[in-house]
Amino acid sequence: MTPRHRGGPRPHGRARAAAHATLAALALAACLHPAPAQAAPWTDTVGVIGTTLGAATVPAPATFTCTGLGLGSVRFTWSAVAGATSYTVSYDGGAGSVTTTGTSVDLAGLLNGGTAWVRAHVAYPSVTWSSVPSTTRTYTFVVVSLCG
Repeated sequence: MTPRHRGGPRPHGRARAAAHATLAALALAACLHPAPAQAAPWTDTVGVIGTTLGAATVPAPATFTCTGLGLGSVRFTWSAVAGATSYTVSYDGGAGSVTTTGTSVDLAGLLNGGTAWVRAHVAYPSVTWSSVPSTTRTYTFVVVSLCG
């Protein structure tokens, strides 16, 4: 026979009520203290003269190639982007980078293979805009032994 409890809910009812109260408190806390934003809108205040305002994007280089130059050396070459004032090649998965004004760069002394990409940059008087990364290229160095 199940015991009856006078003057209050049954024991399992109290646990359910406590769980509901806890969930309500957590929901309230989440509303009062939202998680930090992962991304934020970007604004840049600038004076405008005239009635037309235009916006542009910087495209990534359309081509990005990799050529082996010998032990631990590689050449990356890419297509020019109209208006670009510089390019940044990231290599070793982004651990290293080099910036240049040309459309190729030779890297020497690389001990491991990795991935690389390039971004185009367009400099304006007050800010430099960058493209998204180009296609990614993977490079690998292999030591070869030859016997005659």
